[in-house]
Amino acid sequence: MNKSALLLFIFHIFLSGVYSQNKRDYKWVMGSSFEGIEGGNIIDFDNNRSIDTGFLAFAMAENCVNICDKNGKLLMYSNGCAIADRTHSIMQNGDSINYGKAWQDFCPYKYSVGYPVTQNSLILPDPGNYDENGNQLKNGYYLLHKRTELLFHPYLHTWCPGVSYSYVDMNGNNGIGRVTKKNNLIFQTKSLTQGYMTACKHANGKDWWIVQIEQDTNIFFKILLTKDSIMVVDSQNIGNFKFYRDNNLGQAVFTPDGSKWVAFNSKEKAIILDFDRTTGELYNLRQVNPQDSGQFVGVAVSPNSRFAYLSAMTDLYQIDLWADDIQASLTHIAHIDYFPDPYFISTFSLAQLGPDCKIYIVNGGTNNYLHVINKPNEKGEACDFKQHSFYLPNRNYNGSLPNFPHFRMDEAEVCDSTLTSIFGELVLLRRDIKVWPNPSSGVFNIELPDVGAGKLVVSNISGQMVYERDVSNIINKEQIDISHYPSGRYNVEFWPEKVKDRVFYGGQVVKN
Repeated sequence: MNKSALLLFIFHIFLSGVYSQNKRDYKWVMGSSFEGIEGGNIIDFDNNRSIDTGFLAFAMAENCVNICDKNGKLLMYSNGCAIADRTHSIMQNGDSINYGKAWQDFCPYKYSVGYPVTQNSLILPDPGNYDENGNQLKNGYYLLHKRTELLFHPYLHTWCPGVSYSYVDMNGNNGIGRVTKKNNLIFQTKSLTQGYMTACKHANGKDWWIVQIEQDTNIFFKILLTKDSIMVVDSQNIGNFKFYRDNNLGQAVFTPDGSKWVAFNSKEKAIILDFDRTTGELYNLRQVNPQDSGQFVGVAVSPNSRFAYLSAMTDLYQIDLWADDIQASLTHIAHIDYFPDPYFISTFSLAQLGPDCKIYIVNGGTNNYLHVINKPNEKGEACDFKQHSFYLPNRNYNGSLPNFPHFRMDEAEVCDSTLTSIFGELVLLRRDIKVWPNPSSGVFNIELPDVGAGKLVVSNISGQMVYERDVSNIINKEQIDISHYPSGRYNVEFWPEKVKDRVFYGGQVVKN
């Protein structure tokens, strides 16, 4: 095999790896379902972050989860009150999730925005779906959730008596899904913190660890989900602090490599613990305290697992998890710019690493924008943080942001930075452009849409522009020559001069 053929073979192996990535988080379901007012926002990372604005089965607010199949097809979503299927209807037997006093107070109303707890649910695929040889045995999913208790005398006090699960069989109801087990208690304790529901893949690459904290104590419970069971297997007393009952506004995540558990809230500040994916042991406690901030509400970690971003309502911070002195690495990234949007000032709240290697931060209130950290692997201001830079057609109620684990933890890449167009953060819809021959020697043709003049651009997968041309409105076909550039995958994009509804046209070509 000659050198060129070998490189081409390796390149095709690389492409197959990229395209076979686990896409369970490639759609983000957010927003409302208020008929006559507004619909939802479904961000599709498999289609250049295009947004479907149809009506949802119910509103999604701070308790917000969904999951796709391995190919990125939406399966279900939940707001903590019910489970919806992909047709945006309540799934069979999917009503009355977390049924109790809080459900009765917040869920059964037309304009309900869901169960009133942040990061209180999570959907995980059943580890028993496939056998050792990759043959599919079943098609099940666990929705993990916590019921909240409310006590109003002498003051409002909330707590969770345990962790429950509901099980969805996606083979049920002709493949739309059916809930076969509902509100099943995994374990019960005197009082768990609300929220902080996150999970990490076991070192075996199949099972899942779920960490939960007992309220007003320093006790951490470790739940293990396997093909045979879901149960508490261990607990630890860690450090000399307590997760107090008024600490329910916060967020916890594992790093993308699974080596650390990180949480952020208003009492304990940022908490960093090393994590053993084989045993579930948490150890090496460190705390970081940004002295000049108030309410702390969100955290996300860069794809390389080095930098954690602390979203503190009015300020955004970065810490270096690889530093010997993490407190000394604390760097202030931004203060809110008081952008009105249009009813609430744009603040910083929950955060989530996207499939495109960017970190998205929601506003604490109700508005039409997300903040974006474009280069989270970079230190300090080089992370390229842009406030209110990603537009949502429908308002995002109460800081809605889906809660996902890192599904690609054991894959070569935890995310794919080539998913996003190089033309900024306000792209809403990409339409396909015809490219042929594909693969090509570097000389290929494209068929342009009949939308008038515009700019034609070709860029490599790192976002570097290799071809640019202004196209008149009388040319509908174009031949492009990039044969003098290296073999690889290239983005082809056409941007109409008169962009309507933020539409652009794009495709990809493989150069041999």
